[in-house]
Amino acid sequence: MKNYFILIVWLVSGPSLLAQNKMLQQKISVDFRNITMYDALLQIEKKAGFYFSYDNQFIKNQKKISFTVDNKPLKDVLDMIFDRDYYYIINNNKIVIRRKEQEYITVQGRFFDHTDQQPVAYVSLYEPVLKLGTMSDEQGRFSLKIPVGDEVKLLVNRVSYYDTSFTVAAKTNLSINLGLTPNITTEEGITIRSVERHWLARSVISTKQKFSSLNLKNYFYQRKFQLGFWPGIGTKSALKGQQENKISFNVFGGYAAQVDALEIGGLFNIVQKHVRSFQVGGLFNIVGGKLDGVQLAGLYNDVGGNLSGLQVGGLVNINKSSTKALQIAGIYNRDQEFTGLQIAGVLNKSVQVAKGAQIAGVVNSAKKINGFQLGFINLADTMNGIAIGPINYSRNGKHALSVSTQENGQWNLSYKSGSYRLYNILQAGTLPTDKGRHYFFGYGLGSEWALKGKLRMAAELSNLHFTSAKQFDTDYSIVALQPLLIYQLHKKMQLFAGPRLQYQLPVHKHDNDYYKSFNKHMIPLRKGSKDGLCLGFSAGITIF
Repeated sequence: MKNYFILIVWLVSGPSLLAQNKMLQQKISVDFRNITMYDALLQIEKKAGFYFSYDNQFIKNQKKISFTVDNKPLKDVLDMIFDRDYYYIINNNKIVIRRKEQEYITVQGRFFDHTDQQPVAYVSLYEPVLKLGTMSDEQGRFSLKIPVGDEVKLLVNRVSYYDTSFTVAAKTNLSINLGLTPNITTEEGITIRSVERHWLARSVISTKQKFSSLNLKNYFYQRKFQLGFWPGIGTKSALKGQQENKISFNVFGGYAAQVDALEIGGLFNIVQKHVRSFQVGGLFNIVGGKLDGVQLAGLYNDVGGNLSGLQVGGLVNINKSSTKALQIAGIYNRDQEFTGLQIAGVLNKSVQVAKGAQIAGVVNSAKKINGFQLGFINLADTMNGIAIGPINYSRNGKHALSVSTQENGQWNLSYKSGSYRLYNILQAGTLPTDKGRHYFFGYGLGSEWALKGKLRMAAELSNLHFTSAKQFDTDYSIVALQPLLIYQLHKKMQLFAGPRLQYQLPVHKHDNDYYKSFNKHMIPLRKGSKDGLCLGFSAGITIF
């Protein structure tokens, strides 16, 4: 019965095996001179009259080969091309090339303190060439799979301990206990990377990941592509923070050494060093080094180094160094030194210098501004530019309180702030009329420049709205343009006077005669039923 079974097996598979052996034993002659594996296989197909099936992308990316053979079996030639890392399956007139499955052994054991025999947690064990690594647990235990082969040198790093290494013969599983020697007196102080000190990073990076970055602070390796789910989860997770990626996709969040092309995170991205080109985080991005390119986050961006390009944060952008970019935040932008255009819903702040434009819904702040500020409140120690908004302050600019009177009995109290090139005027006062005392408020812009000696010149444009004391009603309002001649009486005191061209805006509740006393002693230039143009005069004093 046994002989019958053998005969059946041979009848089924024997001819196929013979055919496979015949094809692979076919002798060929080739002359390969510095060509790719892909081109070598094309040449063999033309000579032998059959074709290959293989992972096209992988074969194309392999190293080039150079050798010559004369009348050797095809299998020997293929083994020379692929260094015996592949096997071959015959399917009719096709040879399928498959990569051999890698066999692994397991190295496991325990790290302990050589002085007191206590376990050492969070020890990094890795092979830098193969890019394999692991970390011991709280009890010092570890387990690492390495490919079967020749001897492998494993490196051991742990902060506060001396670095060490050991070599294993990668033939069979191995168990080892290794004592580590403390390095307390000679080791430099432990420096935690800035990105890991960030409160958001601390909340999502595990203790193991933090120790891994400390242990392997001088070891990094490159990968063209990586896919991750969460810091510390996934294959080779002990080395994830040391990867320098070209393209990185993080389903939820990722932690890497650097990114050189593209990074997308469903929730967040954390990078120790630099990011180039494009980074998108669903909630936030934290970069310890510089960023060149585009950075987008649903809520928050934080960059530790220089930033060049475009940065958009749904709520906040923080840069701890210089920024040359278009920076847009829903609430707040903050930089050390800024060049470009900065737009925030509430606040822009440059700790040192802002060159360009700051536009904020509420506050712009810079130690030194070379450019333009637009906001409700604009603050600068040194203003070399223009600030537009109701409240502007520049330590080296204009900030003064003026009291003035006019020929019609009007008294004005004005606060002027901003740069001398363009300052803002907040104005209020009172005007007696035959309709009773009226009060007014308004806003204006002015510019002041030196003439000669103690003489200066200014031009101011204001819009004022008048209301009675009994009932708030701003039917009467004016626009006034006045050139002023200024005499610098004292360092903090000026006298000024000049003509005033005043245009009465159209009124609705009353005709123009109703407001005739508002313009008493003024020279009428044009009369109208609803508006008017007059010429008057102002004089006053400015303090501080």
